[in-house]
Amino acid sequence: MGIEIGGSIEKVNGKEISYNEFVERYLAKNQPVVLTGLMDDWKACKDWVFDSGKPNLKFFSTHFGNSKVQVADCGTREFTDQKRVEMTVSEFIDHWIDAKECGGASNSFQEGNDKLVLYLKDWHFVTVQVLKFSFSICLFIYLHLGL
Repeated sequence: MGIEIGGSIEKVNGKEISYNEFVERYLAKNQPVVLTGLMDDWKACKDWVFDSGKPNLKFFSTHFGNSKVQVADCGTREFTDQKRVEMTVSEFIDHWIDAKECGGASNSFQEGNDKLVLYLKDWHFVTVQVLKFSFSICLFIYLHLGL
């Protein structure tokens, strides 16, 4: 018993379709579509990943390395969720690289593996960075403009 999925989903270059055409062909009919090409110019698509599609960990470590983040320890439960540990982005990346070099899969729990399986929950990181930035702006305005 299970769900059987049939058919295919059309791929369309998002730069070559107008909004009205998108609405008529897909949105109004509730028809799924994969839009490609819309993020080609995004800086994140060049800075955050290599051409191979693998993440550029050095970029994150260089730009956000000292930022403290909450990381889920996927092998340890606390109540109804994974245990949380705090570390810097650099520490998390070092752990990820070390786990890969030891032959472990960094995204799956392996019995007998002494390495923690960690998961960086990105929305916690974004919230912390936005709050720090907002606080920095407010402090700058207060100190320099006397507001």
